[in-house]
Amino acid sequence: MTVESVVVVDETGPVSVVRLNRPRAHNALSSRVLAELDTTISDLAARPATRVIVVTGTGQKAFSAGADLDELAGLRTESAHDLLSAGQRVMRRIEECPVPIIAAVNGLALGGGFELILAATFPVLARNATLGLPEAGLGLIPGYGGTQRLARRVGATVATHLMLTGSRLTADRAYHLGLTPVEPVEPDALLSATRVIAEQIATRGPRAVRAILAACRLGADAPLPVALALESALAGIATAGHEGGEGVAAFREKRPAQFADIEREHGR
Repeated sequence: MTVESVVVVDETGPVSVVRLNRPRAHNALSSRVLAELDTTISDLAARPATRVIVVTGTGQKAFSAGADLDELAGLRTESAHDLLSAGQRVMRRIEECPVPIIAAVNGLALGGGFELILAATFPVLARNATLGLPEAGLGLIPGYGGTQRLARRVGATVATHLMLTGSRLTADRAYHLGLTPVEPVEPDALLSATRVIAEQIATRGPRAVRAILAACRLGADAPLPVALALESALAGIATAGHEGGEGVAAFREKRPAQFADIEREHGR
């Protein structure tokens, strides 16, 4: 009997679409889903041609309704800690991925599903998207980074209110709070709209994109002088590198820049 994959990849050029594939369970993040998602994203990010990764859910009902509660039920403290810590490590690796990860959010994104969005570079939301961290209503708390990342995105007051009340955010409210830089789109247009953004990013210098992600991530919690020194170091490397040379030459010659894949430029 063939076991259906819970994470499916649709690769098309420099943009890879990764789908959480448990529609009957609203794409819940079981330990198997998290492990496959972790491996899939790591493998894609290591490929020279990958410029952007899009993560979405199968179907229009749910991006992901959160952690698999069947796995959490009845666990003792140590076992629960180990399971949640493993999920938190996956979210951290997603957050630290060297290539951008865009979450294309269709339908429900609750609990761990919302935490996955917060770990991504940024989301694009369908108008039917609903986001929330309802764990307190179950006597639980967010365990995949939600208590930390949400406050950093929208401020402690709004984040605490959302978590304590279990209130859900509409796509429009999430946009106005700054959780997404893109106005919500119709559900049927979600993937096409996300792909337009992903393909635009894919035309940028891949080293420049990685350097921007690193500068933003590493500088976020650093003192400003340290963060500015990091930016100067990365900007200097970019300016003197082959990629920067090609970009400037293309601009002067009024032609599209031809940026090499990360490893191919070194003959690997």
